[in-house]
Amino acid sequence: MRLRFRERFGNILLYLGAQILLRFVPLNPKWANIRVTENCNSRCITCYAWKNKSVDELTTEEMKDTLHQLKGIGVNNVIFIGGEPLLRSDIGDLIKEANLLQFGNIIIVTNGLLLEDKAEELLENGVTHITVSVDGIGHTDDVIRGVPGSYEKSIRGIETVQRLKKDRGLDVSVTIVTTILLNQNVDEIPELIEISRSLGVHWLFNLLDPNLDIFKGIPFSELLVKDEEKIDRTIDYLKKTRKKYPWLFSSCDHMLEYARNYLKEKNRYDFHCVHGYKIVYLGSHGEVYPGCWIMKPIGNLRESKLRDIVGSKKHRELAERMYVNECPGCTNRYEVNIAMKHLLSHHFFCEGSKRREVNGNS
Repeated sequence: MRLRFRERFGNILLYLGAQILLRFVPLNPKWANIRVTENCNSRCITCYAWKNKSVDELTTEEMKDTLHQLKGIGVNNVIFIGGEPLLRSDIGDLIKEANLLQFGNIIIVTNGLLLEDKAEELLENGVTHITVSVDGIGHTDDVIRGVPGSYEKSIRGIETVQRLKKDRGLDVSVTIVTTILLNQNVDEIPELIEISRSLGVHWLFNLLDPNLDIFKGIPFSELLVKDEEKIDRTIDYLKKTRKKYPWLFSSCDHMLEYARNYLKEKNRYDFHCVHGYKIVYLGSHGEVYPGCWIMKPIGNLRESKLRDIVGSKKHRELAERMYVNECPGCTNRYEVNIAMKHLLSHHFFCEGSKRREVNGNS
């Protein structure tokens, strides 16, 4: 009860936006993003992570120990990301360990190329969410992902997960994440959403951001939509579709309006960033970041324990700098910041409508 009060009190202080109050905000992240590998088997035109040839990454035992350390500092939810996390032969063991530790959400983000073969292993070991990146329909997706047949492999993987879920009565969410409003895919967004609906999966979107490490160096001028009418038409469509199928994707109107402005290059980082207080990021070689890879690491798990890194003076200093945007800025998991910016209206309107939907369908 006391911890919940501290968390809510901290949220209020973050919402108020006064830098002088930040010293009273607890540094107790509830989410951890774990980059289990930097290697990738896609060749995306939107990302250069696949050019990495990473070696000496955390071993299975080091990863398991990391999960125990995360649980020990109060983290409740873990997200396995890459690169491509399914390239790790021990990914099932890592998910199983997270399940044994009773993390609330155990999420894996994959390009889907190996999902058909790995689906049973993921489900058997206790994954709660599988996020599959699909950036277009058919040939469009293949071109963006840089791998012939990428679209068909990803869809087969999703279908396999859905079939196994039904056969075994499992509660696992599948999300298609598409990089919305690329010149290459913007006109296919309605079809992508309809395919998601027919598969019975959720749909979300990401925003390209030149400040994120995996996006640096890509030809943004060739990828971003410059037609503001197309941007408006797409965002308006998403708002309309969300009202019609509220279960289909979770981005509320606050987030959709932020995406509209971002894509039009207006007020791109118009929020206080709370990632330093809410999220911890771990690199594949043990690096510990205060909520975002844009900032420098605050420590390394091969040198120090997580409890000595998270909550340290260095952590607090960087978290405060991020909060007042003394950083390059990014859209990584921007929904956390948008929800905090509109804390009261988001809680009562967006979350309230979601709860009413659930109750109405129960």
